[in-house]
Amino acid sequence: MNKTLLFFVTVFMSAFSYADAEQYDYGLSSPGLLSQHETTTERLLKQQRLAPVTPESELSAQLYVDSQIRIGETFKTAIPDSLQERADSLSEGD
Repeated sequence: MNKTLLFFVTVFMSAFSYADAEQYDYGLSSPGLLSQHETTTERLLKQQRLAPVTPESELSAQLYVDSQIRIGETFKTAIPDSLQERADSLSEGD
């Protein structure tokens, strides 16, 4: 009877310990393998998420509009075949 009781206790104890064990991806169970260090980028993004939202943008609306106009004007000029042509066209404008 003692052997039977010992067998059932062993089976139940192992079943309970298996149920409490964490399940690891790919069979890795070492905490050293699973720990991930926070990168500088992740730290900065977390800091940005936690920072309070400011009511105004970093760029003023007029500055944004002016920059978009300048970017649009660059697409109106033809792309030169060489840098020399670009330099010549700039010197002719002076």
